[in-house]
Amino acid sequence: LFNLIPVGLRIVAIQSTKTGLYVAMNSEGYLYTSEHFTPECKFKECVFENYYVTYSSILYRQTQSGRAWYIGINRDGQNMKDEEMNTIVIMNMEWNDHRLTWNPKEHGRIDVLRIPSAKVWLPDIVLVNNNDGVFEVALHVHVQVYSNGRVTWTPPALFRSSCAVKVTYFPFDWQNCTMVFKSFTYDSSEMDLQYALDEKGNKIQEIIYDTGFSESGEWHIRHKPSRKNVKKEDLYEDITFYLIIERKPMYYVFNIILPCILITIIAIFNFYLPPDAGEKMGLSINVLLTLTVFLLLLADKVPETSLGVPIIVNYLMFTMVLVTCSVILSVVVLNLHHRSPNTHHMPLLVRKIFIHMLPPYLGLLRPKVETPLSLERIHKKENHKCIYRAADEYFIRKPNTCLLFPKPNRYQPEGLCTDMRKFIDGPSHYLTLPPELKSAVDAICYIAEQLQAEKDYEA
Repeated sequence: LFNLIPVGLRIVAIQSTKTGLYVAMNSEGYLYTSEHFTPECKFKECVFENYYVTYSSILYRQTQSGRAWYIGINRDGQNMKDEEMNTIVIMNMEWNDHRLTWNPKEHGRIDVLRIPSAKVWLPDIVLVNNNDGVFEVALHVHVQVYSNGRVTWTPPALFRSSCAVKVTYFPFDWQNCTMVFKSFTYDSSEMDLQYALDEKGNKIQEIIYDTGFSESGEWHIRHKPSRKNVKKEDLYEDITFYLIIERKPMYYVFNIILPCILITIIAIFNFYLPPDAGEKMGLSINVLLTLTVFLLLLADKVPETSLGVPIIVNYLMFTMVLVTCSVILSVVVLNLHHRSPNTHHMPLLVRKIFIHMLPPYLGLLRPKVETPLSLERIHKKENHKCIYRAADEYFIRKPNTCLLFPKPNRYQPEGLCTDMRKFIDGPSHYLTLPPELKSAVDAICYIAEQLQAEKDYEA
């Protein structure tokens, strides 16, 4: 024997009176067994018999419908170059749908149903300031429907929201990124956005950390409040979540700031090199190129905006200006150092400023004036004629032997000039010469000085 049992949605089941098994077929020709007709399955068919997904409960009840919700953040990160914030959030939304109510005692004490989200009405609350045009959540998880009409939905979502970056204090900066959620279908008279309540009954007015939250290695979240905005000129209310984040500057300190400071210190020692050192130009240019490389590295990190200039970029530009000035000064110093009286004449103004006026203020002392050479009469006695001849004693300060006799090296052994050098470098500091050798010695000294000056000029 079989019993005909109406189940719902045009499904008729045939129950065996002996075994109790169900065998049924719907209007589309699908065959069902007793496993398909569990109490929960049969109850779902009854609840959704006259339910329309595309219509909200507001259309059936002309009152304001509340939507209580909050978001839990799972991971955050900011793309500073594109002025964009990437967040993985868990959206916890809750609303009441009076069409989905029943008495648990009449339906096998079933108090909650888990239904695919595509089968129930969902509020169209979207991220307004999204940066990629994607308004859907990442995964459409099941909706939990309770017997009193309360519906909860906690889908995960990956949001890419726009975030204006202020680069003035980079890399020691703070940023305020926002996520604005609102409904474009139902205004404030039809949908009331409310804060969710915690276990103590207090409103949750900030972003909640999810259990699997992992913080970014570049940013640290300082504050995460939220605010409900109701404007008279705007019929649609919204809830704005704020993420006030602080940059972790350690990466930039050790990779950019400290190397720039060390390179700047090296640039200062450029002025410690001797004036005739050609390495002055090479050192300054190398420092200038290094700072240019660091400036290019920062250009890849900072967004292309003219609203502000980072302080680290100002520091690099100021340092590059100083190094450029040092290059110009090095060129001037080398040019002045290699000038000689044969090619240039020192102007009177330069002589007055740099020789007479500035040395006392710089702590430089002019060399003392040498005492004039004394003239004495010496009487010499000839050997065989005993004739004494008066001659002016001519004293000259011995010239630098390096001018007359260059120092020998391993490729040029000492020659015949050794004896003459020993004669001049003798114990006497002055040489008494007869008048016949005066002109010869003066000519030799003049030639030696001119040769040395020519070598210095060519160097």
